[in-house]
Amino acid sequence: MSHNHRVILTRSIFLAGVAFAALASAAAPASAQQASNTDPEATTVEDIVVTARRREESLQDVPIAVSAFTEATIENRQLEDLSDIARYTPGVQLQQAFGRDGDRPVIRGASNILISDGKVGVFLDGIPWFGDFTTLDLDIAQRVEVIRGPQSAVFGRGTLSGAINVVTRRPGDDWSGRVSYTAGTDNRLSVSGVMSGPLMDGVGVMLGMTQNDVDGQYQNQIGLREDLGSQSSKGLYGGLFFNPHPNFDASIRYFRSEDRDSHFAVALQNSTFNNCFQSTRSYYCGEIPTPTRFALNTDRFLMPGLKREAERFIADVNWNIAGSGYVLSYLGGMNDVYEASGYDQSYDERDFFLIGAGCPFVPIANRLCGRSPFNDTSSSNRETQTHELRLSSPGGGFLTWNIGVYSANDELTPSPEFLEATEVGLDTLGAVNEVQTRAIFGGIDLAFSDTLTLALELRYQEDEVTSTNQPYTASTYFAPAYLATLRSSNPNAVVGTTLTRTTQFDNTLPRATLTWEPSSDLTLYAQYAQGNSPGGFNDPAAPVTTFEEETLTNYEIGAKTRLFGFDYLNASLFWNTYEDQVLTNTFQALTVVQSYRANIGESELRGLELEGAYSLTDNLSARFTYSYLDAEITEGVDGDQAVLLNGAACKTGTAINLDRPGCRSAGSIVGKRPPLVSEHLASAGIRWDGDALESGWTPFAAADVSYRGEFFEQVHNNITIPSSTRLDVQLGVQNDNLRLAFWGRNITDDDTPQGVLRYVDFPAALTPSGDRPRAFAVTAAPGASYGITLSARF
Repeated sequence: MSHNHRVILTRSIFLAGVAFAALASAAAPASAQQASNTDPEATTVEDIVVTARRREESLQDVPIAVSAFTEATIENRQLEDLSDIARYTPGVQLQQAFGRDGDRPVIRGASNILISDGKVGVFLDGIPWFGDFTTLDLDIAQRVEVIRGPQSAVFGRGTLSGAINVVTRRPGDDWSGRVSYTAGTDNRLSVSGVMSGPLMDGVGVMLGMTQNDVDGQYQNQIGLREDLGSQSSKGLYGGLFFNPHPNFDASIRYFRSEDRDSHFAVALQNSTFNNCFQSTRSYYCGEIPTPTRFALNTDRFLMPGLKREAERFIADVNWNIAGSGYVLSYLGGMNDVYEASGYDQSYDERDFFLIGAGCPFVPIANRLCGRSPFNDTSSSNRETQTHELRLSSPGGGFLTWNIGVYSANDELTPSPEFLEATEVGLDTLGAVNEVQTRAIFGGIDLAFSDTLTLALELRYQEDEVTSTNQPYTASTYFAPAYLATLRSSNPNAVVGTTLTRTTQFDNTLPRATLTWEPSSDLTLYAQYAQGNSPGGFNDPAAPVTTFEEETLTNYEIGAKTRLFGFDYLNASLFWNTYEDQVLTNTFQALTVVQSYRANIGESELRGLELEGAYSLTDNLSARFTYSYLDAEITEGVDGDQAVLLNGAACKTGTAINLDRPGCRSAGSIVGKRPPLVSEHLASAGIRWDGDALESGWTPFAAADVSYRGEFFEQVHNNITIPSSTRLDVQLGVQNDNLRLAFWGRNITDDDTPQGVLRYVDFPAALTPSGDRPRAFAVTAAPGASYGITLSARF
């Protein structure tokens, strides 16, 4: 920790202590409606209600693998975002290899290399959250539900391996609120507040705000010489809630968020470190080391880092028709997300040029020889709408049912805001990608007895995917004065080509669940389910221009119990067949190295998940999670694997040709482990809540540790990211109104790399395969941090 950071932290602790003393002396007793926060989970597990099947059910009775994190749990375990939630959920991994841009969640081994959407769906009160989700502020959450296994029959598109549903707060019968202040190392400063209550009879309101800032822990040695990994976020949210009649309720809510991050901390391990396949393409094998020096050309592009602005509206209506028990429900959402990002795609101080010194002599119009295409800034707008209408029958009888319809439109439009000229000419404008989804769904529950139930769910879904190129004339976006400065200037030049591609994916997605509850303390279930992730299009220049739909078939048995003295003990065994799995590869386009998606084949995923909690004494409680995953690719051929083994013998010119003798067998990846998938994941926590003092204060202390086993970064199983162990601690005092906590995150300063990006080392000489050798961009993980949090409830 630097001297300045120590001074700032000392001042913050002093100011927080003064504020805490003032609040403690002035605080009034909590109202009768305000629950005490002295219980580490704020409520017993029997009281936690989840909506994992789109209806309210007890967490311990619902026959599905779901982990729930209440508001108190989030506070007591220092959970800041969904990446923290993942660390304490069995079977879930979340990698942030590009800062807060391009989340890569993995549930039960369904690898996700490039994109956020498609395999793990995130929902806000049951309404899809489109785009990256690690900036989703948990301060708005009343509960977070992580649902494992295919959820396509219930939640629809983008839930092939699981879903995360964030349930937001709602106002009560009386006015209440909460304010929080956090200060810590790295100039961390967070302030939040929320208040809610009745405006008038039948109308409630909620208003809230958040502001979070923290400096990066790594210093850029060149460029702007800024902190790398700095993050700044602010959010506003509000809602109106209507309950004019016992048979009718509705709400409309608005969320606005703004994020501004510096360039993430990444460093290129160039090809001089490669230690294997030297006679073919040149690669690196073994554990990848953690970078210690960062040198990024952040002064060479228009806007370094990430800028994101989002507005979201969600609405729900529930009508118990004439008090009959038949409920007609509507869920609707609108998302408008603007995102701009500028990254040094050389990942080190070298300034890559494709044409270089020959630029003036190459017949390309509108080019700027002194600017590299690897220093790139781009932006886009994403607009989405979703609508769902559902009719549900009364519960409690032999037969209950629901039926509904769903529609969605999701359009991502690259913006011309940061178009510029480089050595290879004016930037192209990316394609507009649109997905239109239509679905009809339903389910029935058959209660054969008080203890035995069969639930059958089915969803028929159509996804129409359209990709439309955006060619433009140079003078449309560039001023004549700018074009006049470029070599071979041509204001009438057309950049890009006209191309529209459309495809449709239809699928029928079932789920069947048999539940047996032999006692109030034991629930046993068996489940069969299918999930899908629709395919789409790559860049027209990619070796593979389309990728097909993925499907996952899940067989699962599970048990939930409160026997043997456990507060809860849950276990699940599953076997998944994952067909047409989509992973990514890279290709060299005209301007830069790009990724493309391709179906690699089939994998089998078999695993065990455990989670439980136990009260050791009246004051001491413990909790744990553990998951084991046996993941293996059972069918698949990869062209790059063939080149690694056989070199130029598996190429025709510059293109990989698997039809050449011996190349298909050389490219086999059967028996390899899917990337980003650890065999073992675990976490444990212990919490002590002391007896209340005469002053009314209760001391507490907690420690939580999470373990992530080693995993392979790519399908070749050459590069390994080592295992990681992280320890978080808390110590503080609280009463019914106030809470003061001193905390430390990752106090062992675990520095395991966050992620690895496969790359092409352009300055290096060609390898025997006729390619340039591989290099690897390694992202650093956050180190240790410390601070205090003061919160007050009223």
